[in-house]
Amino acid sequence: MAKKQSKKRATKKSVVRFDPTRQYRPSKSSSVEDRDACAIYAVVLKDGVPSHDLIEKSIVALQKMLHRAGNVDGEGDGCGLLVDIPRKIWEGEIVQGGHESELAYDAAFVVGHIFIPRALKGRIRELKHDALQLVNRSGMRVLAEREGAVDSSALGPSAREEEPIFWQIAGLASTKDPSERDAQLFELAVELEGELGVNVASFSGGSCVYKVMGVPEVLPNYFDDLRDPRGETAILLGHNRYSTNTLPTFMRVQPFSMLGHNGEINTIEHLRHEARMLDIPIQEGCSDSQYLNRTIEGLVHRQKLTLPEAIESVLPPIVDEVRELPEEMRDFYMYLRQSVGPVAQGPV
Repeated sequence: MAKKQSKKRATKKSVVRFDPTRQYRPSKSSSVEDRDACAIYAVVLKDGVPSHDLIEKSIVALQKMLHRAGNVDGEGDGCGLLVDIPRKIWEGEIVQGGHESELAYDAAFVVGHIFIPRALKGRIRELKHDALQLVNRSGMRVLAEREGAVDSSALGPSAREEEPIFWQIAGLASTKDPSERDAQLFELAVELEGELGVNVASFSGGSCVYKVMGVPEVLPNYFDDLRDPRGETAILLGHNRYSTNTLPTFMRVQPFSMLGHNGEINTIEHLRHEARMLDIPIQEGCSDSQYLNRTIEGLVHRQKLTLPEAIESVLPPIVDEVRELPEEMRDFYMYLRQSVGPVAQGPV
């Protein structure tokens, strides 16, 4: 009898549930709660080959999670995509500026997406002049820029009243080292926001953000780049919810430059306080998710933490989870909780 039981156990262990040639099937069907993704959608193509099809599929996926978003006067409260820089599109733009198309694929090539508030529209020329001075001072060489590559008619009435000017800048950073390059761009974004009152949706050598006040199907109708077949990506993060407990605006729409996040941080004042203590500049009037994004960015770019280290520092495991960790890790995580955090606490 004992032999039979041990044979049974051995057979159970030998069952292969993971097979690289087959689609994964869970051992039991998911409940409704398990399917609840809170309107976050992410894809990474394993072969790393960029595709426009990925963008089209993401709009369908986000639209299916519309019930997870908010509704303001019949309009969606916001959604967006974090994607790879559409280098084929910028290839054409920099050629028009008299530069070699290959520069769009250079390791120093960077792109910034900037929202200029509607209230500053009257002095747009002066503001762009000042912004380009800051850009040049950072060591970046501008190759091309675009203003208003959008279709405002795609927006609902509320979004149209609040619509900012969408300004894109592309060029070469002063370094090809990804860590140094993105740290410089972080400081540039902080300067642009602090001195000029603009909102930097993204400024990076790898990715860019397209976001809008509205439902997902508005995204490709609004942004020219998302309709253009040359717009391709191998990695995509989509979010169909702007933030929690704040009024919707273009600047608060998700995802942000580094993450998409469900909000609902219940230690928001503590988060702001700790960010300042860590020498991370934050703006007033942002959502809880924006503060978390900026804090993690600051830890990565100023304190030189890796992304996992930054997230673990800001969102360490709860004490009961720490007790379940291997013995050699418990003291470290308790130290993290006592010295730094939890900086952001809540159903995150």
